[in-house]
This record gives sequence, C-alpha cells and structure tokens, in this order.
Amino acid sequence: MADPFSLEAFYRSAREFALSALEAHHADNHRRVPLDAGTALEHLAKACLAQRSPVLLAELKSESSVQSLIGLLRIEGAMVPAKIRTIAMSGALARVELFVRSKAAKDDLRILVEMRNGTIHAAEDAAVEERILGAFVQQVEALLAHRRRDCRDFWGGQLPVVDALLKDASNKLAHRVEVRLTAAAARLEGRNVTEGEAVIRVLRLAIESAVLTADQRLRTCPICDSFAIVTGEHTVEWVPADWDKETGQVTNVEGEVWFIARAFHCRICGLRLDTESEIDAAGMDTAWQIEDADWRDYEPEYDDDEAYERWREERHER
Repeated sequence: MADPFSLEAFYRSAREFALSALEAHHADNHRRVPLDAGTALEHLAKACLAQRSPVLLAELKSESSVQSLIGLLRIEGAMVPAKIRTIAMSGALARVELFVRSKAAKDDLRILVEMRNGTIHAAEDAAVEERILGAFVQQVEALLAHRRRDCRDFWGGQLPVVDALLKDASNKLAHRVEVRLTAAAARLEGRNVTEGEAVIRVLRLAIESAVLTADQRLRTCPICDSFAIVTGEHTVEWVPADWDKETGQVTNVEGEVWFIARAFHCRICGLRLDTESEIDAAGMDTAWQIEDADWRDYEPEYDDDEAYERWREERHER
C-alpha cells in the first residue's frame, strides 16, 4: 500500500489539483478554482515540509496529537493510529514560509486560503480570481524551486498559461511599485518645503539610533537616501571552509548569516513595500550577508559537525 504521507504522494496530488484549478479557470468554473488551487498549495507545501522532517506535518494541539506524530515518524514497535491528523493549509503555508522564499503577495494567499475554507465568498469576482491565480502560481513556483522539481514536469501542457500568469502578475507588481515610488518622492519634496532640511536631518539621526527588534535591519531608502527599517528574518547559509589537501574534498563548512527582507518602511519619505517581490521590483536587494554576525547566535542548536553533515546532505539533494 502506498504511503499517503510520502513526498511523491503529496507531489502527485498537488500536481493533479493544480492542473484541475487551471482547467476550472479556463471553463469559467469559478467556484472550483479556489478549492483545487488551495488544495494543490496545501499538498505541495506539505511535500516541502515532509522533505525536511515528517514532524513538521504534525498538528500539535493536544496530547492526542502524539499518536499522529508517532504514525508520521513510523516509530518501530509503536501502534500506527487508524487516522493521522496533519496541519491544515494555513498552518502548512506558515511553516513552509520558514524555508521558502516566494514573491506571492501574502494578502492574496490569505484570500485563497479563506476562499478554499469557505470563510469568504468571491467566486464570481473575476478580479479576485485573477489575483489569487497569480499568487497561486507564484507560490507553486517557489515551492517547486525549493524541492528542486522541474516546473515543466509539474505543469505539463499548462506551462504557457502559467508563464502568462506569472508575466501578468509581474507587470501589475511593477506598476504598483512604480506608483509607490513616485508617491514617496512627492511626499519627500513636500516635507522639504513644509518642514525643512534641518527637521528631516534630526529625524534621520533618530532613526539611525533607533532600537531594532530581532527581525529588523536598517537599509538605505532609494528615494530619500535615509536609513529605513526593513523587516524580515535571518538565515544561515553554509559555505566550504576547509579542504582535504590530497582528495580536494570539503572537510568543514562555516556559517554565513544572511538577512531576507520581507517588508520595507521609510519614515522620512513614507515609502512602504509590503512584500519581498515589491522590494525586488523597486530595484533593492532582498537578501544580503551580515558581515559581523556570528551564525551561532541564529542557529545555536547546531555544532560544527552537524553543520557539515547538513551541508553535505543539501549538496547531495541537488
């Protein structure tokens, strides 16, 4: 009997529902689109989680969840429960966000989740369907890239449709960001006239000395050249550090701390970018290395040997 919680089982199911969602869109079956698109995203997200560890699939709400956890881990000698509960779609997307970078707008993904769950209804709204389809294909592409799966194999004959959806989403994004950049430039000019450079200089100094939270960094604003607050998360990338002189094989790796930007807000000109894709469309870096950071501050549970083994496993998967 096939394992319903295997990577391939989740992948095949995700592919079937994804293609069904696009077919429903072509047939103007508006009620079917969010159901199938949402299920496809849920199963593909679970494939990504299962690839890292089956534990990440577990719904941990009560002591009874332990039985499902045991079933997912296939612990030898333990009784496998008749029913294994895993996390819902929203939980799967939230967990996979810790590992996967996507350009999909979070608000549009939230609408898709709520439409799939039946908590909101906009089935006949063509504009909403267009938005959730754009976010859907962007999120699928990010998940496929994370799993290193060929998008042509996943989409098959629907690949031209997906390319068109991605291009359309990109064009709308670029226009939205251009409007925000222009508005920020106009606000900066207005502040210079009404408040003067001296006041703005004091505000800049205050921002530079502001106390930041663990998920914030300062970054130069492309409009006013002031420091702005960027919100995101830190991640550790492993790079080769030592090699065996005889074999040339890597024997040790070191951690580099990188910051992944998720949102940007400048308090001087008012520029606000709410997603990683908007930051990218504004011509800004969405990730950069923190030169003076110690990786142990961000992944304290890893020792050098474990870090090396993880690097080897990730390299082998590629």
